[in-house]
Amino acid sequence: MIVFRADANETAATGHLMRCMTIAEACREKGVECEFWLAEDKETERLRQAGFSYRILGSQWDDLEKELPFLERQLDDLDRQGKKVTYLVADSYQATPRYLGKLNDRIPVLYIDDMRMQIYPVAAVLQYIPVRTKNSLNIEERSEQNMPVYLRGFRYAPLRKEFLKSHVEQREKSILITTGGTDTYNIAGRLLQECLDKDVFQEYRFHVIVGNMNSHEAELCGLSERDKRICIHKNISNMSDYMHSCELAVSASGTTLLELCACGIPAICFSFADNQMAFAASMDNYGAMCYVGDAREEDNIERIICMRLTELAGQEKLRKRQVACMKALVDGRGAERIADFLICGNLNECDDIHK
Repeated sequence: MIVFRADANETAATGHLMRCMTIAEACREKGVECEFWLAEDKETERLRQAGFSYRILGSQWDDLEKELPFLERQLDDLDRQGKKVTYLVADSYQATPRYLGKLNDRIPVLYIDDMRMQIYPVAAVLQYIPVRTKNSLNIEERSEQNMPVYLRGFRYAPLRKEFLKSHVEQREKSILITTGGTDTYNIAGRLLQECLDKDVFQEYRFHVIVGNMNSHEAELCGLSERDKRICIHKNISNMSDYMHSCELAVSASGTTLLELCACGIPAICFSFADNQMAFAASMDNYGAMCYVGDAREEDNIERIICMRLTELAGQEKLRKRQVACMKALVDGRGAERIADFLICGNLNECDDIHK
């Protein structure tokens, strides 16, 4: 059995849980039972719909060290049931080295690390975003003693199988807008109001993906009622269908950017958190997307996005150039590679499988 420790709420959003579910699905397809442990009963409907068992710890999602005794009891309970936990996958920015080390003393831990700020006392570290922030560590600065195994680069990006479909050459005249589970800065609403009156977008439809914790949902629905070009989608399980059918996309930074790459849809991206900025900027540097800045710093970011969308809509060569860069970055098999590592525990053997 593999246990996944992740949370989803108004602050942590849903990305951590979603990528863990992707890895868990790949593990389950290989015959391994998976279970999720969460601090709170939030976003668990996703787990039920996907058929994953879960436990609510009743702990503080932002103070993980306090839950260590309870986690020990959960592991003891599984031992009594004869269920051997072979790996625990931890995905939380609140996980401290002490927390992870204590867990790793009991069972091997794979930590999903976006920030690269510390050396963690775990069995393995997943760093699929190959960029470093200003304060992140270089490999040369790390001690070789008790080094974890590192799964690095886009080849380990955990994308769902649906994103492996072949690209659709003929796309509808529509724009996909996906701004994260919470959209704290109401980017979707602001962008729609900026774009709706522009001549270039009069024949476009706008597919807006709304997260369960989006506090601006009522406003978005109101816009949709007034303008039939706007289609609001919530609790969708077929994101790839929209990515394959829409002509353009606007997205918050995160794993979604790699999903867009796998689907080959020209996109504008932005950030709204410190951990997102370097990744979004790197996608621009690769030539795969246009990064317009951070929503916390750009007061008129909706205008910048609209301007860049106008450029993309009017320049077919620019769109094709983006798509070519996207295809070169991502092959969509990262979740399978992670699952193989969790099962066999040897990175070299797993890499041999995928050569």
